[in-house]
Amino acid sequence: MKRSIYLTLFAITFILMFHGCSKDDTGPAGPAGNANVKTYTYSVTNGDWIPDSVNRKWSADNMFPSSVDFTGAVLLYVQDGSNWAALPRVDNSVSFEYGFDLSTKIMEVQASDAKAAVMISNPGPMTFKMVTIPVVARQANPNIDLKNYNAVKAAFRLK
Repeated sequence: MKRSIYLTLFAITFILMFHGCSKDDTGPAGPAGNANVKTYTYSVTNGDWIPDSVNRKWSADNMFPSSVDFTGAVLLYVQDGSNWAALPRVDNSVSFEYGFDLSTKIMEVQASDAKAAVMISNPGPMTFKMVTIPVVARQANPNIDLKNYNAVKAAFRLK
């Protein structure tokens, strides 16, 4: 008796699992969204800034997880009060710029005198926000002002 109940339940489960499904059933494409747009926020302390060998600039590195996609747009913002300012930028004669290595996933921020004439003092603690936007998402949103974090945040519904 128990065996026939289990066989019946198994048969019903099997039928329900595979009934109505076929390899060609796909739903409609969803709207272009932010599923793969990612943000990463990190802080740099006084001790993270390293002077270069000729005392012209400071550099601070941050390594990101291997899962980070650097193949589309890679944007970096620095916290300025309650706002996020896009890099590169010049602020009070100090130039901030960034670069990243695709293979090591290391982001380097550099700070220097805007005229590269003197060594500035240690830039101090700062908070940065990196936004990665896959090519498809960027192509679907070509008119976003990428220098405006609030525009990027609104377009991709970031938190």
